[in-house]
Amino acid sequence: MPVSTWSVFAWLRFLAGGVCHQIPSHSLQVGGVPLPLCARDTGTYLGLIMAMAAILALRRSRASLLPSRPLLAILAGFFLAWAADGANSYLALLGLAHAYEPSNILRLLTGTLEGIALLLLIWPVAAFTFWRQPDQRRVIRGRELAGLAAAAVLVTAVASQPWPLPRYVAGLLSGLGLVGMFALLNALLLAIALHREGSGEKPADVLRLLALALGPAIAELVLLSLLRHWLLG
Repeated sequence: MPVSTWSVFAWLRFLAGGVCHQIPSHSLQVGGVPLPLCARDTGTYLGLIMAMAAILALRRSRASLLPSRPLLAILAGFFLAWAADGANSYLALLGLAHAYEPSNILRLLTGTLEGIALLLLIWPVAAFTFWRQPDQRRVIRGRELAGLAAAAVLVTAVASQPWPLPRYVAGLLSGLGLVGMFALLNALLLAIALHREGSGEKPADVLRLLALALGPAIAELVLLSLLRHWLLG
């Protein structure tokens, strides 16, 4: 891995320190070095990136309606799978009885599905908040969600191979997804605080708000990381 990539990973590892346990055995590794986020969180933020990419590709950035009830049930299943695998992994970590042997591949897969579900639930709220004229369309439909789920399986299959490049990309994208998620949440709060709800008329308006939220997002991640290091050493 080039020195520049190591440096980026070091910064991402620091930024993620306040929101991720970063246990090496629970993380995908390249050359014995863990990625900035654990496997489950790597999946979560990759899933966020994948879902956002799908929304943009489908031209649904203004879609303000949640998925249909059947799809909401499927998304709930994604959350349940993520929670169940997390609970099983935690029981194993404590040396207690558990249903099956945990693995980073399952952590990555369930995390990716959970990240997809999370973004698909948050984005309609964001669209309604950001845009002056949000679209009365559902953010995702059945076949599109099936495609995203298939992509999650494919990403997991590729990441399970001992190939450095896909894991580098996963590490970088998941780190960007973490920062992006914090920026999105801060942008929603800023829109409300500045009374700019429903003011966006073109993409540049929303991007401007997200850029304004980027500084607070990074500051929050830094503070959380410093707090963790102060408390735990």
